[in-house]
Formats: sequence, C-alpha cells, structure tokens
Amino acid sequence: MAIRIQDLYTFHVVARTGAMQDAAHELGVTPGAISQRIRAVEERHGLRLFDRSKHGITLTAAGRALHSDIGAAFSKIEAAHEQHFSTFGDTVRVNTSATFAHSMLVSSLGRFADAHPKITVSVETDDRLVDLKSEPVDLAIRHGLGRYPGLRSEWLCSPELILVASPALLEQHGPLTKPADCLRYRLLPDATGKDWSIWLEAQNVEATNALYGTQYGNDFLTVKAVIEGQGLALLNDIYVKEGLASAQLVRALDAVWPTEFAYYAVALQETFERPSVRSFVKWLKDDMG
Repeated sequence: MAIRIQDLYTFHVVARTGAMQDAAHELGVTPGAISQRIRAVEERHGLRLFDRSKHGITLTAAGRALHSDIGAAFSKIEAAHEQHFSTFGDTVRVNTSATFAHSMLVSSLGRFADAHPKITVSVETDDRLVDLKSEPVDLAIRHGLGRYPGLRSEWLCSPELILVASPALLEQHGPLTKPADCLRYRLLPDATGKDWSIWLEAQNVEATNALYGTQYGNDFLTVKAVIEGQGLALLNDIYVKEGLASAQLVRALDAVWPTEFAYYAVALQETFERPSVRSFVKWLKDDMG
C-alpha cells in the first residue's frame, strides 16, 4: 500500500495544533482540504482518528497511538526545515500555572521578545497536566523535582517559597524547628495539590500521615486562609509580603531550600531539538537562574 505522506503530515499538523482551522492556516489550504486528507487517512487505517463535537476535535485512542508513532519523525523534519530554510520565525506554545506566569514569566517574556523578535511565544495558564504527546503544546513549565517519565526536563530556576503561618497558630501548637515538624499542622496545598508532598520528599520527610487542608486554587485565597489560622502554606514572597509586614503572618521555618524543588521546562526530546525551543529555554535559564 502506497504511503501518502501529505495526508499523514496533515494528520500530524492537525494533531499538533488541535484544530483543523489552524492546520489549514498553517498549511495554506482550505479547511475542506484538511477534512478530506484526514478522512483519507482514517479510511486507509480503518479507524476513526478524531472525535468531533461542537467544542472542536480531540484525538481518539487510535489517533493518539498513530501520532505517537509518526509525530517524532515529522517534528524532526519540521525542525530541520526551520533551521535551514525558514525565514518567518516560529511559535513556541507554552503551558504553565497562572502563578508562575504572573510572578515570573510575563516580565521575562517581554525581554525575550526584544531579543528574539522572530520567535512568537503563546502562553496558556492551566494547572492540569497536559499530554505533550497529543495536545498542541510544545513546552510545559512545571514546579516539582523534574521527574517526568518519557519526557525531558530542563532546570530553570529554584525560587524559594516561604513557609508561613499565623502567629496564633504557632503559639497554639508550638514552633517549627525542622521540616518534619510541619506534620503537626494542617497543610494548605497549592492549585496542583502536590507542592507539600514534593517539598517534604525533597526534605526526606515521610509524609504518609500528613494532614491536608482546603485546596483553594488561588494563592491570594490561601494567604487569607493562613492568616485565619487554617494551616501552613508554601507561598511565593510576592503574595506574603504584606502579611509579613503587618505581622499577620510569620515565616514559620528557615529550612535549607532544596534546589531540585524547582521550575522545569518539560517537553518531548524531539521538541527540544527545535532551534526556537532551544533558544527559549536557554533564555529562561539565563534570565531566571
């Protein structure tokens, strides 16, 4: 059976962009032509590759499997073409948390745009774990220990979060002298729900018996909860500066900060081979490190 590379590449672009309209714009053809090519691939494979709804398209299990098999090869071809022939720049699609985007990324992106005017960065803020193999995202920026099976991670920076509490809560339950003392308190998680477990793991503290409080999904709400004595929290200094200054909050522990508990750029190995992605990650490491 002859392999129709054009149709398979069209499938790859649709899977990467997540929308037939976007794929049509990128390939310079009509949406109708995109639909015909996708239909041809589905008929040849005898499988439906996309689920279609009023909200758009999503890859089926068969579609994800096919894209997993062919995506790396097409990504390498795209990277080679970009490196040797492209004169119009590239777009790097980034997924990260709203907290990181607000506190660190936005200002860095302004400087990056001045230094690399041909590279466009598209940012979506979301705390869910995106599927970098099937979703139209090139790079995820995540806070953790950098251990992501099947993916490559690059250390970006390790800003110290401040472990804060209300003075009344510490007076009631006693001061903290070491990380394990946190287990005497209720711990308020961040939007991901994983900050405390990762931090305790980095501090070599067994956290099986940790008691967690309400997950607010917004650092400003978490600050208010800490002030009211609901528990301890790990928070960026930008959010607790006012509370510390007014003595509504205190720094509960001066622990050695584990540098592996950091922000990482996470992507497929082949994505890191794209010159635009390499330039962007290098910029973040130099600008934030």
